[in-house]
Amino acid sequence: MQKIRTIILFFIIYFTFYFVQTKDGNIDNIVFIEDSDEYGEDFIDLTNNAKAKNIERKYKNAISSELHSWVGDNEELFYLKIVVFICVLIAVIINAVIGKQANRKIALFWLRSCKGIFLEQFAKLGHAKYFLLEKSYDNYDLYCSGRKNCNYYSVNLDLSKRQCLWRYYVFNYFVKQNDTMSISINFDKLDKVFFCVYKKHQKKNIESRFPNLNKYTKFMNKKELKQLYEIKADSSEVTDLVLSGHILNFLNTNEKYINYLCISDIPFDENEEETNSVKKQETKEDKKEGKKEEKQENINKKSSKHKFCILNLIIPQDESELQTLIKFSIYMIDACVSIELPDKVREHVKKLRSIIDKEDDKKKQELKELQEKKRIQKIQEEKEKIDKMPAEQQRKYEEKKQKKSLKKMKKIKIIKM
Repeated sequence: MQKIRTIILFFIIYFTFYFVQTKDGNIDNIVFIEDSDEYGEDFIDLTNNAKAKNIERKYKNAISSELHSWVGDNEELFYLKIVVFICVLIAVIINAVIGKQANRKIALFWLRSCKGIFLEQFAKLGHAKYFLLEKSYDNYDLYCSGRKNCNYYSVNLDLSKRQCLWRYYVFNYFVKQNDTMSISINFDKLDKVFFCVYKKHQKKNIESRFPNLNKYTKFMNKKELKQLYEIKADSSEVTDLVLSGHILNFLNTNEKYINYLCISDIPFDENEEETNSVKKQETKEDKKEGKKEEKQENINKKSSKHKFCILNLIIPQDESELQTLIKFSIYMIDACVSIELPDKVREHVKKLRSIIDKEDDKKKQELKELQEKKRIQKIQEEKEKIDKMPAEQQRKYEEKKQKKSLKKMKKIKIIKM
């Protein structure tokens, strides 16, 4: 799709340049030839040489005038533009092929370097047929499962868009693109932890990807950590527990490859659909007797979806350094599970989250009430406006309104189960 979009872009640029260069006097030079009586008689009476020559002359004039309207006054410039366009098109296609192959080599280098580690640590590696799934020319996925202390371990390789001339050779001058890997570790069990350490230049990316981070956490300080990082956590005890020993040493020694590290037992963003489904499930099952255990089990399965450790790292060109990063991500599986907060801290985090949730629910309720008031006010104003209209105008207004509602009904698709 990216290659097609690039080709379409060059087509648009070319035709824009062409129509700007075309003179207004040449636009009306296109001749429309119809099957009229004049031409019909000439074709029927082919024995008349004079008329046949006249017809031939007319057709030649029509073709030349039509060609002139496309070529313009400067025929050499027209063909030069075609040659330039073809050269650019060939360059785009060649770059797409070379860029795709370059990204594939990087992905294969990554897999060959890390495959041995994954085979040692996980029982199941890769997808149905392939170890590494190619989602696009610059995006690859790896899925691992069958290890103690985690449900699954997945890696997403987000490589530079080398297949696109515009994005890689032009846009790259303004925004530096790195080959990165995003590692997601899902847990079945995790303490009340919401923690994130990230490079300062990654702040906007963190805020957009993890909206709940600002909601539940605050800035923390750690003297032993380098100043190029920022820390956010829901308690200072969590910061001290996570940023110690091997993790602290790794962040300080491998800072050039680290973008961010996040650990959370709650959703990173607002996921209303899942929370609503859990609430509905609770209310329905509370009415039924003898299903409390089943209810609790289902809720635990739902909540386990949100327990994650996410690492975003730059892919190094050196194999040993790449293996060091992967080994650290494997180490984080056991390190996250072993985090155990004191009871007082755990209760404090629970209370803090409940207060934040109540305030958030209150704001949402106020917003709903405000929207409902505006809706009622709009209906009232519309009703008053209709009442002031004459009978004929009211009838036309109602017909127009009915047509709009019918158009909306046509757009709705009914799916039969």
